[in-house]
This record gives sequence, structure tokens and C-alpha cells, in this order.
Amino acid sequence: MAALRYAMDRPAPAMVSKLHGFLATAGLALLVYGWATMPLPKIAVTATALLLLAATGGLTTSQAWRWKRAPSVEVLLFGHMSLAATGYLLLLVASISAT
Repeated sequence: MAALRYAMDRPAPAMVSKLHGFLATAGLALLVYGWATMPLPKIAVTATALLLLAATGGLTTSQAWRWKRAPSVEVLLFGHMSLAATGYLLLLVASISAT
């Protein structure tokens, strides 16, 4: 999504953004379900919390585009991207160390 945004110097197509949000929500829902039904390592719980914050940032970013608040959108986008990447990497570390 960020590559599309900065390579084309315009927002990604709406369908790509909606697909990104839908797939991320589905994956996060499965992760939260796993967290609620069985014990997870602390690093996986931290990753889940970061991904939940990233999802909140993504929703806020989506709404900021609609509100046309361009300066704040860039900061929100960077925060969303950083939280999501960190959460994903922590989740990857947790899954590798669990095996």
C-alpha cells in the first residue's frame, strides 16, 4: 500500500485499500480468537496489541483521507505502517521460537 501511495504520488485505488483492510481484519480476528481461547507467548500477545493499535491507526487514516486532512494523514500513515510492521515481525519471531 505504501509503495502504491508513494510510487504513484496519489492514493491507492479504493478497492485495494478495502481489500487490505478486509484481509487485515480477518487475520487480526483469527489472532484475537486464538489469544482468547488458548495461552499465547508474551511476545505474541505484544504483537497482537501492536496489531490492534495498527488497525486503529489504519481506520483513523482511512477517515482522515475522507476528511481531507493531508498533513496529519502522513503522520498517521507512518505510525500505522510502523506499528503493523513491528507487530508482524514480533508475531513472526513468536511463531519461529514456538517451533
